[in-house]
Amino acid sequence: MVIKILSLVSSCDTNQQGVCVKHAILDALRQQDIVYIDFSGVTNVTSSFVNSALLDLSPQLDLDTIKSRVRIKRVNRQIGNMIKDRFTSEARLHS
Repeated sequence: MVIKILSLVSSCDTNQQGVCVKHAILDALRQQDIVYIDFSGVTNVTSSFVNSALLDLSPQLDLDTIKSRVRIKRVNRQIGNMIKDRFTSEARLHS
């Protein structure tokens, strides 16, 4: 299943937008083993958005499960680095 970010939110700036994406991801994961998150057309994300959309999945899923079941595609360098940095920081907190 593919979730296109811009079909859910107009930008990736706020916690509220991230929560909307998080709920879509959780719904998709109930139906599919692997979910692709498509950032086509998104030029920037904030750490608040990434925290709410992806890291806040962790109460329902552990970090390894998120990494194995949620795949990110069509991201620019800024978005890819932001996601990677946030997951790296989160992993350090839990180790």
